[in-house]
Amino acid sequence: MLTLGIVLLLLLLLFIGMPIGFTLIVVGSLGIFLVSGFDTFTGILSSTAYRSVNSFTLTTIPLFILMANFISKSNIAKDLYNCILKWIGHVPGGVGVSTVFASAGFGTLSGSSIAATSIMSKICIPEMTRARYKDTFAAGLVASSTGTLAVLIPPSVPLILYAVQTETSIGHLLMAGVLPGILLAGLLCTFIFITSIKLNTKIEKSSWSERFASLKTIWPMLLLVVFVLAVIYLGIATSTEAAAFGALGALLIGLLIKRLNVKSVIESLKDAVQQTAMIFTIVIGGYIFAYFFTLTGTGQSIISAISDSGLSKWTILFLIIVFYLILGLFMDLIGSMILTLPLVFPIIQALGFDEIWFGVIVVLLLEIGLVTPPVGINLFITSKYSKIPVDRVFYGSVPFIGILLLTILLLVIFPQIVLYLPTNM
Repeated sequence: MLTLGIVLLLLLLLFIGMPIGFTLIVVGSLGIFLVSGFDTFTGILSSTAYRSVNSFTLTTIPLFILMANFISKSNIAKDLYNCILKWIGHVPGGVGVSTVFASAGFGTLSGSSIAATSIMSKICIPEMTRARYKDTFAAGLVASSTGTLAVLIPPSVPLILYAVQTETSIGHLLMAGVLPGILLAGLLCTFIFITSIKLNTKIEKSSWSERFASLKTIWPMLLLVVFVLAVIYLGIATSTEAAAFGALGALLIGLLIKRLNVKSVIESLKDAVQQTAMIFTIVIGGYIFAYFFTLTGTGQSIISAISDSGLSKWTILFLIIVFYLILGLFMDLIGSMILTLPLVFPIIQALGFDEIWFGVIVVLLLEIGLVTPPVGINLFITSKYSKIPVDRVFYGSVPFIGILLLTILLLVIFPQIVLYLPTNM
């Protein structure tokens, strides 16, 4: 009964707009106090804030965020899109396909769903509408694909957080997102190609000299990201060491190509501190809330109830997938993961599913929530920068949400797509 009351209080605080990190801290602290008394309450709170984020592994997050900020401040996104457009704009659907590749590329460079969506909305949607794509189609593509590709293709902060929360390998999880990201990009490009033929969209032609000239400003950053991923995959460096090298490399490249100055470097550092503080607050809150559930024995009770239910493991997996799809309608990705993994992850382990595979599935499921009302942050970001009403953006996103669901189905049926690279690291 107490657990139910605490959960209802959690939902109420989220509903009135309290940030997820502070909500978890307040509700978890209250629950610990009511269950175990003042001494346990003070003992847990006095040590949790430090111990939950005092991890060498967690330093990967601020380093990748700093790398992403340096790259974003270097204004590479526009150059990247123009470069891809010059190389493949002459094929049917080339402008739309360029949007997918640019989204995947900038998502790889930035690692942030929100940052990638906001920047690509300003760059890609005007080009697609000029190429005779419907504005709803263009906005829906950017809203639904950019963020998803950003969190799948490494570096990915949600995948890193999943690894830390579940004590799985960061390197393996980062590599696990590569092939699903490529699969999703391929499905999107196929759909765009078919749609473009029906719409008779405009084709962009460029000379070979223009194509090679377009590589001048973007190849150093792309080479840096490839190098960072390669040293992780080959085991030459840990993910933390690779992230540190990536942040330093992005800074030096930005300075050498004269895209960064003292002001932009300081802004990048400030943004990285703010974003890291937000994420770490959620992590601290998640640990406190998890302590409460441990003290009440709720997690073990749920696992026992599921074991005694007689349901097959695939039925339970289906229910978990539906649960995450519904949760994503109301909560952000990181908050949802931190809140639910202490309960869901032991169930996945007990059922015998692979932990790395499930991490990719969870991130994909919760990313769908970013393009579905009422929260749907990527819908609002796309609408803001494209000046297209939110309802029209959502309408345009519907077929692409279908493609995301198809991708999840394929990953469930063929888990080797996720596990091939981690297995061969």
